[in-house]
Amino acid sequence: MRYSTYQSIYEPMNSEAVKSNIGNFKQWFAKAKMPTGMLKLIMASLIIFIGCSTVLTVFAGDENNVLPGSKIAVSQGETLWSLSLEHKPENMDTRVYIEAIKKVNQLQTTSIQAGQVLILPQFTP
Repeated sequence: MRYSTYQSIYEPMNSEAVKSNIGNFKQWFAKAKMPTGMLKLIMASLIIFIGCSTVLTVFAGDENNVLPGSKIAVSQGETLWSLSLEHKPENMDTRVYIEAIKKVNQLQTTSIQAGQVLILPQFTP
């Protein structure tokens, strides 16, 4: 076996200290008088709430109600993302507007060229 000069920068873990920290955590819950089942229910509810609110934000704006709108010429350095930020409705997710631009212009990818004319989508109420 070769000699190694490796030396860990971390202190060695003392399993007794870890066990006592876990015990302190359990004691804190016992003092709070909150059943662990209730804590699990609160955590699950919070995760579901955050997940649902994220999904609703992503799909704000219906992609099926797309109508052709005004036309623009792509300038040097512009991307679908930058165009979407400039022209999308205020409460719409940028990714949804990019997909609408692709749908109206029958684009397969998100790459665009300078000088290309794009139709900006409008959404029906």
